[in-house]
Amino acid sequence: DEVGFSGPRLTICTACSSSTGAIGIARDLLLTGRADLVLCGGADVLTERVFAGFHALGVLSGAPCAPFSTPFGTTLGEGAGFLVLERAEGARARAAEVLAWLSGYGLSGDGYHETSPDPGGHGVSRAIRAALADAGLDATEIGYVNAHGSGTEANDSSEWTGIRRTLPKASAAVVSSCKGAFGHAQGAAGALETIATILLMRRGLAPATLNFNGPRPFAPDDPVTGPRPRPHAYDHAVNVNSGFGGANAAVVVSRCSPRVVSSRSRTPVAVVGLGLLSRHGVGVDRWVGGLDDHPGGKVPYFSFDGIDPRIDPHGLDLSSRLLTAAAALGLRDAELRLTRGTREEVGLVMGATRPSPESVRAYGESVVNHGLARASAPAFARIVLNAPAGFCSKLLQLRGPLSAVTTGFGSGLASILLAADLVQRPDVTVMLGAAIDELEAEETAASSPGEGSSCVVLAKLGSWAEIRSAPRLVSWAWAGGRCLEEAVGQALADVPMSRSDLDAVFDEGQYAGEGGRESARALPSALAFIDAILALRRGDVRSAMVTSDLGRSASMAAVLRT
Repeated sequence: DEVGFSGPRLTICTACSSSTGAIGIARDLLLTGRADLVLCGGADVLTERVFAGFHALGVLSGAPCAPFSTPFGTTLGEGAGFLVLERAEGARARAAEVLAWLSGYGLSGDGYHETSPDPGGHGVSRAIRAALADAGLDATEIGYVNAHGSGTEANDSSEWTGIRRTLPKASAAVVSSCKGAFGHAQGAAGALETIATILLMRRGLAPATLNFNGPRPFAPDDPVTGPRPRPHAYDHAVNVNSGFGGANAAVVVSRCSPRVVSSRSRTPVAVVGLGLLSRHGVGVDRWVGGLDDHPGGKVPYFSFDGIDPRIDPHGLDLSSRLLTAAAALGLRDAELRLTRGTREEVGLVMGATRPSPESVRAYGESVVNHGLARASAPAFARIVLNAPAGFCSKLLQLRGPLSAVTTGFGSGLASILLAADLVQRPDVTVMLGAAIDELEAEETAASSPGEGSSCVVLAKLGSWAEIRSAPRLVSWAWAGGRCLEEAVGQALADVPMSRSDLDAVFDEGQYAGEGGRESARALPSALAFIDAILALRRGDVRSAMVTSDLGRSASMAAVLRT
């Protein structure tokens, strides 16, 4: 509001890789023509309870952060950093000074642990390789890598292993970390470090790694040891970050115009699987049986034995249980069995409006009962918004793009549309768009649209034979909050279709329930999408539109066909 931007507002939350992922997704909004200019980045603050949580995890250092060196541990910081991205033709038309080109980005999931990185660095390597492919660059062309370099023993060795997997042995690329200077700015880290990379690349310099006291094992020997930046000319640089839940993000910034085309066409995707848990029980069939009833209330107790007996739910909070169950149901409905060779091509985007109330309460109680010095590490790891997505990707071994989004109202549909954008990438075959709403203990059916989780499985057309008869998501569009007509018009124009060609419209408002408009929830817009797919499957309609416009962050419209 303050800067006068009227387009969609999306918040990406993947802990310490949040702003890096946000920068990449902003690029997609430009390339798909959904925006002419995007303000993207991140901001985070350091509070006592955040400090206590990292202390409980045992990752803080008593000295300033020394990436790739000693002592082990990180130093927390805070800050904000934003970039203005604009399509090339717009920048040229207004004779804007181009500071750098955002050439590509990549996302990945470790599928390993809720807080610790994959020791083999495979997730970091996949994110960087995906970013390079998106940029149309070879690894030999990268001159600098701004590493996450948090200073912790687990992160630095894992990341360096991943970087070495990606860059050739003869690479002239320089690797360093800015966290010795900034501290670990949490969700803002990626934006701050990308900005630093751009500024120094323009000056022919590589950022220094401050507080370096000599290399540790499994780390670069000379990560541009301080105290000042080092002269180094390069045309392309990578900034990579990793977050809780194994969410990795990398962006490529360049001094010159990228080689790839300046637009990205959207092709229809198949909707091959649905998963749902609601107050009516487990499965889409239970939901169909309760369509005439208000969807408020708690999800009944359920066991994973009837969903996927290989899943061990030990240690999961309710949000993580619900999300993992919905995702497993969606994969089962799609008849998709993941193999070692396909897991890297399957990703997950989760939509939510708040962290798990159960874990937030548990962490708060640990601080109140035991003090900041003895806060609960497990509860702290679960209070980031994307924690359920991290658990889900670990349990189901999803290693493709991993992200979490919130738009307030509409977060469920937002996850599906972002998943549809990501499945356009050449390194992705299947994406899960999932939503989660966990009720507070004191909430009731009368005051909430209800508890539950959903999953929509999207696949590239032709990726396997069965999907050719599946309903298709043929067009989707974003607009600013309370700008539904703009989103509807864009979605119809892309097909092209007119309103009279639609057999039905499924709107989020029909599923919010009594009192549901007072408190933002992710599930109602996802339920609208699921009901549209079910109507297409039954043959009740041949075309439908799903809309979301209850919140101030974004309006969305999606067109579906048989």
